[in-house]
Amino acid sequence: MEFKGLECPVCDIAVKDGDDIVVCPDCGAPHHRECWEKENRCACEDRHGEDFDYSRDTDNQPDITVCPVCSQENAKDAFYCSKCGTPLNTGTQQTYQNRNQNNTNPFASAFDPMAGVDPEEDMSGVTAGELAKFVGSSTQYFMRVFNKIKTFGRSKFSFCAFIFNGFYLLYRKMYKLGAIIASVMILMMLAEMYIQYSPAYSALSKAIEASASTATGYLSGYTSVLNAYMSLDFNNQVLIFIMMMCSSLRLGIQIVVGIFANRWYFRHCRTQVKSIKENSENPNKEIEKKGGVNLAPAISLGAIYAAIYLIPFFIFGY
Repeated sequence: MEFKGLECPVCDIAVKDGDDIVVCPDCGAPHHRECWEKENRCACEDRHGEDFDYSRDTDNQPDITVCPVCSQENAKDAFYCSKCGTPLNTGTQQTYQNRNQNNTNPFASAFDPMAGVDPEEDMSGVTAGELAKFVGSSTQYFMRVFNKIKTFGRSKFSFCAFIFNGFYLLYRKMYKLGAIIASVMILMMLAEMYIQYSPAYSALSKAIEASASTATGYLSGYTSVLNAYMSLDFNNQVLIFIMMMCSSLRLGIQIVVGIFANRWYFRHCRTQVKSIKENSENPNKEIEKKGGVNLAPAISLGAIYAAIYLIPFFIFGY
């Protein structure tokens, strides 16, 4: 059993690591050896007949929660470690050795929410522990990425951001950037959809069919499309060009977001944490509140995308 944080019933001073203690064999009350020798008995002796257990008595529960990862002492009602951001089991007293220092298992880092990064390491003005607390979820991934950006200046391509772009940024609470990118993507989708159901696209499809029926050779497919495009009148050529540009730009935006999303998020987290520390009286709780993720705007954006794709069905019946 661990006694760290429990109070000696004689002097009412909490037991610390390294203290020489004597534990009562009847009730489990920890005494400093000097206190035990001074009293020459258990200070709770008058309660031994009540099936009394000192460690289970609510009045004697420690007022701290020890982080299972970094051994930092936190307030009993804390939800996250103030040092490394690890979620805490509120009200349960656990004391572990720092597994990063003492665990020889080569796979132990896979279960470390800090991914081996020192919680006290400076991350351009904030600590890694503060960033982990702000990130809230997927801390292992982001601690590795943030440390790579800070140490080597290199980031990692984010396939989630590439695929979901605006959804992803809104989910990670980068609201301004997410709203801008989502709006641009929606506008280009609407433009493409409008042109796809316009006479210009219908004319291009017919021209491609006509050109394909006479084209031969390895490059016949490309030649058919080019000939079909050149056979259109100028106005229809412009519309088709706009549609192709919108499609290319959307792909380009997805690639850019995939490349830079982690850098943007690193900067976003640092900026937010710095602002909270400068302006909040209780920065730890404020970091927890403003950090993490928000699924609601991502779901709302998804509903907008779904509605856009359903527009042709309601207007044209297909």
